[in-house]
Amino acid sequence: MNRIRTAVVALAAVATLGLASSPALAQSQGDDRGQAQPAPRPKSCNASGGTFFCGGDYGDGKTYVTLSDGTKQLFVIGTDFNVWTTWFPPKGAQAAWMSLGGDHDFANKVKIVNKKGNAFSIGSRSFTIGADLFRDRDAGGNWGGWWTKAVPRG
Repeated sequence: MNRIRTAVVALAAVATLGLASSPALAQSQGDDRGQAQPAPRPKSCNASGGTFFCGGDYGDGKTYVTLSDGTKQLFVIGTDFNVWTTWFPPKGAQAAWMSLGGDHDFANKVKIVNKKGNAFSIGSRSFTIGADLFRDRDAGGNWGGWWTKAVPRG
């Protein structure tokens, strides 16, 4: 009898660990029968010659920052789930869209943090690592690499 009870407890523990570590179940929604369904794909919007995610956690999808010379820089999450940017100088044409690189899967609208003059950081939440990723822009327009608050910068 003790062997059966031990086997049942061990099986329940293994099943619980399997469910807790399943990213598909953690990121999905159940249907009316309790079956896991894939998370819905975000809605796409178009503006300024680009297609990007909007709706839900992406809000209107667009985040702007205004630089000291009046240039407005736009950030979006493209349909490849990466951050893209373009800018609009006060005089002149819109710049070409530019990917901010990396192989990420951003889950919400870009936010601007730590703005000091023309220097600032952008951030968004990564599906894969379950944490916010940030990238710094210095006052001269140079970009650093992606980082998380959990990883010391150096």
